[in-house]
Amino acid sequence: MRFGVRTDRGKVRRVNEDTYCFRDFRPRVEAVLAAVADGMGGHLGGDVASRLAVEILLEVVERELAQVAVDTAAVLPVAFEEANRRVFAAARGDPAQEGMGTTLTASLCHGDTVEIGHLGDSRAYLVRGGAIHQLTSDHTLVNAMVKNGELTEEEAMLHPQRNLLTRALGTEAVAVADFSRHRLQPGDLLVLCTDGLHSLVDRREILALVVDRDPHEAADRLVRLAMRRGGYDNVTVLVYEPLAVPEGGRAP
Repeated sequence: MRFGVRTDRGKVRRVNEDTYCFRDFRPRVEAVLAAVADGMGGHLGGDVASRLAVEILLEVVERELAQVAVDTAAVLPVAFEEANRRVFAAARGDPAQEGMGTTLTASLCHGDTVEIGHLGDSRAYLVRGGAIHQLTSDHTLVNAMVKNGELTEEEAMLHPQRNLLTRALGTEAVAVADFSRHRLQPGDLLVLCTDGLHSLVDRREILALVVDRDPHEAADRLVRLAMRRGGYDNVTVLVYEPLAVPEGGRAP
């Protein structure tokens, strides 16, 4: 499996509040987990929220995958629910972290299928056959305006309220996350990133920089492009090739 990741504090922020993970559970379980999180709120609260969310995600996914007869479609919903509950409790238990929360976008690959879980405005993309497909929909006020035809995608990238989230993990007692399942094909690439990338680099540019490149090089080039354009936010990019999918059939 080819995998590459790059994270950067950026040119403005004092702390990198992004967290990521990549865990290959093979050979014990035929599954791979990847995730990115972008924290927010309070004095260092964003750093705490994103790190805690990713730690809980890893813990719960590993626990669920250890079951003898696991329903892989149920793993991420269980993990997101527990992560939200524990981050919310941590915020309520410490005045310095009151109001903290985080985005969380995760992919769980197993065989020729990928499960996606999503809250906030970090993103997951699928690159296939020279095209790029966004697998997540931003939980932002600006994205709602794009869906209603009030803004174009280009206008949304420049809107002053583009970072205003309508959903996040840990900010409410109950969080409504999005979950989806997608069939994988040989040659697919998955790209997970925080908004520090996609607010400065559009999907066509992401496609151009990941196709026919090693994932390490692709992630590095994408972050460097965001830095050249200002690097106003923390930026994290994770690029990987999912589990090998044999031509004409399901992966073992």
